Amino acid sequence: MKILALRGENLASLQQPFEIDFAGGRLGEAGLFAITGKTGAGKSTLLDAICLALYDRIPRLQSNKKNDAEIGRDDESNRIKANDVRSILSRGKAEGYAEVDFMANDGTAWRAHWHVRRARSKADGRIQAAEQWLENLDTGQRFAGKKAELQTEIERLIGLTFEQFRRAVMLPQGEFAAFLKAGSDERAALLERMTGGEIYGRLSVAAYERARDEKQKLTQLQAQLGDIELLDDEQKAELSAQLEQFKAQLQGIDQSLTALAQHQQALETEARLAQQCADAQQARQQAEQQHQEAAPRRETLVQIAKAQPARHDFSLLQKTRLQLAKLETSITNAQQSLVQDKQQLVNADGAVQQARTALNIARQQWEALEPKLKQVTVLDEQLAATQRQLSAIEAEFQQHQNDCQRQQTALDEKKRQQLQWRTRQHQLRIQLEQYHELAGVAEQYQPVLDNLDQYLSAHRTLGRLAQEKQQILHEQQSQSRNFALLEQQQKEVSGHLGELEQQLTRLDLAQQEQQLADSQKRYNDKQAELDTLRQAMSGTKEWAGLLEQTEKLQGERQELTEYLTQVEQRLAALAPAMEQLRARYQEAEQQFQQSLAVVNLSEYRSQLKPDTPCPLCGSEDHPYAAQHPVVEGLLHQQQQRLRELQQQLQDGEGERRHLQQQLPHGQQRLAVIDNELHRFRQYQDQLLAPLLDVLKQLELEESLTVSPDTARLNDQLRQWQQDAEQAYRDIRLQQQAMELAQQQIQHGRHLQHQQHQLQQAATEMKERQHQLEQSATQWKERLQSIEQQSETQQVILAARSEALNEQYGSNQWLQMLRQHGSEQYIHQLKQQVEHYLSGKKELEQTEQQLTELAPQLAELEAGLAAGYRQLAEWQQKAATLQQQAESTWQQRVAIIGEQNADSLAAQHKAAMSEAQQRLTETEQAQRQAGEKVAAAEAALTGWQQQEKETAAEHRQVVHDWLGWQEKLGLNEHQLMQLLSKDEHWQEQEQAALKALDDALTQAASVLKERQRAIELHQAAADAARDWGEAFELALNSAEPISVQLAPLQTQWQQDKAGLEEQIFRLRQRLVQAEQALQQAGELTEKLAAQQQQTELWGQMSELIGSATGNKFRTLAQGLTLQQLVVLANEHLQELAPRYALQPVPGSPLALQVIDHDMGDEVRSVESLSGGESFLVSLALALALASLAADTRQLGSLFIDEGFGTLDPDSLEMALSCLDALQADGRQIGVISHVSTLVERIGVQVCVEAQGGGRSKIAVKG
Repeated sequence: MKILALRGENLASLQQPFEIDFAGGRLGEAGLFAITGKTGAGKSTLLDAICLALYDRIPRLQSNKKNDAEIGRDDESNRIKANDVRSILSRGKAEGYAEVDFMANDGTAWRAHWHVRRARSKADGRIQAAEQWLENLDTGQRFAGKKAELQTEIERLIGLTFEQFRRAVMLPQGEFAAFLKAGSDERAALLERMTGGEIYGRLSVAAYERARDEKQKLTQLQAQLGDIELLDDEQKAELSAQLEQFKAQLQGIDQSLTALAQHQQALETEARLAQQCADAQQARQQAEQQHQEAAPRRETLVQIAKAQPARHDFSLLQKTRLQLAKLETSITNAQQSLVQDKQQLVNADGAVQQARTALNIARQQWEALEPKLKQVTVLDEQLAATQRQLSAIEAEFQQHQNDCQRQQTALDEKKRQQLQWRTRQHQLRIQLEQYHELAGVAEQYQPVLDNLDQYLSAHRTLGRLAQEKQQILHEQQSQSRNFALLEQQQKEVSGHLGELEQQLTRLDLAQQEQQLADSQKRYNDKQAELDTLRQAMSGTKEWAGLLEQTEKLQGERQELTEYLTQVEQRLAALAPAMEQLRARYQEAEQQFQQSLAVVNLSEYRSQLKPDTPCPLCGSEDHPYAAQHPVVEGLLHQQQQRLRELQQQLQDGEGERRHLQQQLPHGQQRLAVIDNELHRFRQYQDQLLAPLLDVLKQLELEESLTVSPDTARLNDQLRQWQQDAEQAYRDIRLQQQAMELAQQQIQHGRHLQHQQHQLQQAATEMKERQHQLEQSATQWKERLQSIEQQSETQQVILAARSEALNEQYGSNQWLQMLRQHGSEQYIHQLKQQVEHYLSGKKELEQTEQQLTELAPQLAELEAGLAAGYRQLAEWQQKAATLQQQAESTWQQRVAIIGEQNADSLAAQHKAAMSEAQQRLTETEQAQRQAGEKVAAAEAALTGWQQQEKETAAEHRQVVHDWLGWQEKLGLNEHQLMQLLSKDEHWQEQEQAALKALDDALTQAASVLKERQRAIELHQAAADAARDWGEAFELALNSAEPISVQLAPLQTQWQQDKAGLEEQIFRLRQRLVQAEQALQQAGELTEKLAAQQQQTELWGQMSELIGSATGNKFRTLAQGLTLQQLVVLANEHLQELAPRYALQPVPGSPLALQVIDHDMGDEVRSVESLSGGESFLVSLALALALASLAADTRQLGSLFIDEGFGTLDPDSLEMALSCLDALQADGRQIGVISHVSTLVERIGVQVCVEAQGGGRSKIAVKG
């Protein structure tokens, strides 16, 4: 992997677009180059840009740091967190980007791009989410995928994660310099961050927590096993007997409730049938009454039928009456209209004469006015020409007048500005006189501010070091007390451990565990035997129950089959009997209808009159006009016979329907019984196989199931019950033995646990003692470091103080600092300098403005004078033209006044046109009035002729109508009433009468059917009353049957609910007993398995586990540091052969130095000089790069600072080492301020500060 090029824009101080080509040009030819520039110019920003383009991260802003405070001004709403990489965007810029071209491990060229922008591309917009893309430079194809997928692809191409990249490419020798001088805790944190060993601490915590969780599970299982309650065989047998007794009682109550429901239904049905019969009787009486009341309606229908021939003449009579009334109205209206039309004709004649007179007057007035209008037209044209000249002059005058006003306004504004600038010039000169003592400081304000910052920083550092020194001295005193207390605790723990070892020896835990295993085996054998007996008992009981249910179903099937056979035989015999009965019924009905046809003539006998011929036979003698006894007697006998046959048909049909309904119900029940028998046989087959296996285990014959005998089954069940009780007693004995052994083992485990805790406490005490010793050494080293740092800060303090005295010319700055404080003084100084510089700049701008205003004022004054002269000339011309216009206007007024000539001419022409139009309209109205009078006279004559014709027709219709009244013997009102009923009304009335006849027949039939139903149901109702008398219940109809039976039903339902509750509780206790027995066996197995799991994780936690994660982390970091030291010593052979690194014995994270020139003397890393420390940290950084990745595959390395502490020889040696590294094909970039180093390296990437927080990049060499 190699970096080929870097591009970017608006990244911190690098605001201009830049591009660095590492593969081409001078950088491409150089394997070693320097990155130079002032502090803050943007050198490290280049390394940040590389990381941004590749990983969207910056080493200086690691995401795992807790610096998540939001930065920005107080009034900004678009703040971002301090560790957000988007904060690298230059302030005041809308967007920025970083772009890297690199060579992947497979030899392909790629381009990674990172881009960030603000909303709406405005500098004050809210900053948006960063965007990334990846492009193959060989094919031009971009990688398609989400951000996480893109990061995965980049890591695959480079072969490094971000953490590996920043350790292998961005060598962190600065962190190793801090690592060499840090304390134990800080050293562990630095090493973990540099090597990426966070996983070891998490593994240590996980092992500790897993061991704790497994121990809790073991404790829970032990508690569960102690909470289980078991029942003996006697208790189970007693519960089973109570259960069977309650079941028998429940069955009896169910049978009683079923009988109660059946009898209640029978009595309620009887009451319902009686009510229905009474309703049918009432309905029949109502139908008979309505039939009798309808006799007048039938008579009316007969009369309406006789009157129908007169309907045509009745219609003609009404039609002619209506026509005559309409004709009389029309004649009256025509006479009135004729009178009105004649009056309108007279009025039209007068209007025509008036219109002719008005037209003559208008024509005479126009002939007098026309010559005057021609003369006025000439004067108006002269006046308009004069007015146009005057308007043109006035417009030009107004325009020049506006120009003069604008020039005058501009002149006044310029004079006002001149006065303001002169006033401001005077004020600024006075203001600058007040700050004359800051003139020298303002010119070099930034150096002065830098010196003040360094002075104050050194002062604060000295205070902090003094405070830290006092705190360390206090901690040393507290540590001495803790060390003495720790020794006392170690002695007490040793004594407790000796006592526990003696108790464990006496207990012999292994022997107790063997006894528990033997008891467990015997317990399991007995438990298996008991389970087999229970399976045999349960299977045999279920087998016997199935046999009993099968016998019941077979008996029911036989009874049902016999009943269905009887039903089919009865249906077969009933069919021919019903056919014969229907034939007799049809014959009787035919005879009855014939007799009834004769009797129907009785309706006409009542209309016969004495001495009047009969319409049917012509006889004048009517012997049966009133009575016909022989015919009525015969008709009554036939009707009685027909009713009897109809009743027999209904009875036979009812029996047939009942049998046909019973037949499918019985067949359906028979199919259900067959299905139940088939299901029982299948269930017996399923039950038989496991039952045979159990019987074979008990070495019993299969005859129990092949040819079952109830007595034999009961004997066998009693034997098995005795065997089960004996097995249960044996199990109780084994369980007691196991509980005793478990108590002994638990006591031993408890002792072992106490021993383990004490051992662990002893180990922790040793570790604590070692930590205290390390802390004492570290504090001592830290005190030495504080002294050295204090001396350094004192030197800085003196140097900055001397520089400030030279810049101020005195120590006035120190007095001001002491008087106002650092923050207030610096803030006040900054304000004063800013005021001075801004005032000076504003004074220069003011003088420039005054110089520019002078020629502008002179030009405006000259132009304004010329404008006023032109205005005076135009005023004189306008006065002359105004006099001419006034003279012409006076002549015009003398002729026609001030009226408009065109309007006056149009007015007179309109008057003549209006008069002519009025004359035309009146003449037309005169003609129309004459035409209307002639039309009205013709219409009146027509109406009068129609009236004569219609009157003659009406007289003939009246004569015919009177003839009908006389013929029918009715007056006019009666005849009109009959004819008012139309055909639709007659049809409705006939249908209504027929409905009354049908209702009477239907009511009689329904009454007979309901009486028959009462007779059929009487037997069931009598049986229900007999049942009620057995319980001393007088079941009568005085109150509802449900109310009379409610107390008894409620009592039985309460008894049933109580029995069901007791049965449920007994069953629940038996199920819980079985579950408890089974659960006890399962928990014992789980307890043994959990014991092994707990021991396994306990050992794992003892090896690597700890609550804080320090145990495994320290071990892993020690091994990593050892490997790191081996690789670092290889690089030290080239950088500084005099030295070699070595871990401190007993302190796996501490390092010491072997000085080969001093006879391999062991030295502390704190004793190394600044240059020596840099070489050692550089070797460690190179070693870390070798650990993070195969450096032979890395074509680019960057080293940031540190070379300024080397002497010339060491610097030369370091550069030689870097030359050796770049000779292998790697390109190395060194960031440094050292001029010797820059001169030694031929090619430099210069980051040049341009002021205002901006820098530019140039490649030199």
